[in-house]
Amino acid sequence: MSKVKPPKSKGIPSKYLHARATFLYQAATYLTLQTATSSLEKTPNLAENQRKGHVPTEGLTDHSPLALRLGSDLQQLSRKAQIRLSIDFKRTICKACNTILVPGRTATQTIENLSRGGKKPWADVLVLECNICGGKKTFPVGANKQSRKSQRNVMPKVSKPMMGSDANSPSDLLLQTGTELDSNTG
Repeated sequence: MSKVKPPKSKGIPSKYLHARATFLYQAATYLTLQTATSSLEKTPNLAENQRKGHVPTEGLTDHSPLALRLGSDLQQLSRKAQIRLSIDFKRTICKACNTILVPGRTATQTIENLSRGGKKPWADVLVLECNICGGKKTFPVGANKQSRKSQRNVMPKVSKPMMGSDANSPSDLLLQTGTELDSNTG
């Protein structure tokens, strides 16, 4: 007699870890947006205080240490549990300081084209620079991904018509397919 095995679940393995990772990301994003908004509200007073001679005690990039901690916990969780984070998560987290990168608030976005004179439109690269640590992430823009080898259009080999004594010249042999070579050498 063999033991009856329970049916395998078709859900996500370690679903609670994915839920925890999602919560950490959402909480870090919320705290980052809240502190970024409050620092933007302080900016008008900063310019006025500088005119009066006051030196600001806080930088423009005021950030929540709790948001940094949550981002760090998210990275540790994904490494320890070997969870593969989605591309959207990874693209919005700074690798150096684990800050949630929000364009216009905690990060600056620019598009660079390092080709000569910027002539190649497919060489555009989106650069996302962290305002806190200065780390940069680059993502290709405008370039099409190469399709899988099985999905690419295979170009058939072109054969030239045979003429006179040049019928077996080396350049003609390179253009012929294997079946044509067998029939011509006959």
